[in-house]
Amino acid sequence: MERNQLLYVIEAAACGSITKAADKLHISQPSLSNQIISLEKELGIPLFERIRKRIHLTPAGEVFVQEARKIINSFTSLEQLMEEHSHQRTGKIRIGALSIMCSLKIPEMVHDFKQEYSGINISLLESGSASLLQSLEQNEIDAAFVILDSLHALDQRLTAIHLMDSYIYVAVNKKNPQSQKEAFALEDLTSLPFIITTASFNMTTMILSRMTAAGLPYKITNVCNQIDSCLALVDKDIGISFCARETAEYYGYPEVALVPFTPALTRTVYLVYKKTLEYYPVLKIFISFATDFFRTTYFH
Repeated sequence: MERNQLLYVIEAAACGSITKAADKLHISQPSLSNQIISLEKELGIPLFERIRKRIHLTPAGEVFVQEARKIINSFTSLEQLMEEHSHQRTGKIRIGALSIMCSLKIPEMVHDFKQEYSGINISLLESGSASLLQSLEQNEIDAAFVILDSLHALDQRLTAIHLMDSYIYVAVNKKNPQSQKEAFALEDLTSLPFIITTASFNMTTMILSRMTAAGLPYKITNVCNQIDSCLALVDKDIGISFCARETAEYYGYPEVALVPFTPALTRTVYLVYKKTLEYYPVLKIFISFATDFFRTTYFH
């Protein structure tokens, strides 16, 4: 059963005549007759009966035409939807964003994208990098902004686009004598109380794994869901934490000082996706837009 055959039966039923239907469909009368006969043989039941030089639907034919119209309408709607997708006028994208998305100007990027592509809906899921990667692998989101220490452990089905690098600093209260240090080596952190984010945040994992690999002990006194909370505790001299400069500047806690690591530690932000972009034009345009936004914002 082919789509054209559905159209032929619908038109023949509307015209009540094979000849008239053939004229409207711009095909020959024998060709239309053969198509309908072939379909009836395939179905094993007649769709039309001929009475006084006119054709009339059988009871089975009436059901067939009713359902065929639904199928044709669905085809038409699908074609229109795919056309809109191909022209990037409508669609939906599910994006994973880090809790530091405000300091990365992701809300501004989403706003600018919506200004240019108002027909595309964006939904955001905020979480840590590890959780976002899991959601991406399970197809719960379409793309994610994440921090990765290395691409080696990344699932081979995922594609990662490098967006930006930032130095990692130790956040210390300005009244704490440790804030006067020129730089922190990992060894200098062993006796200090850590205020860290949960294990779903890759920056935490990066620092703790380096200390573990070096055989250095550490003391965690507070665990927070957001870096904002960590910095708020540092502002009250509860302990030390870790962040990039743009994050600390965004939240602007007045008593937080930033001291670099020696040797320097960096975090890298990637835009990661799983789907083949050629099959998802709306996602493709978002990936291109977001990449250009980051490179324009942070490198020009």
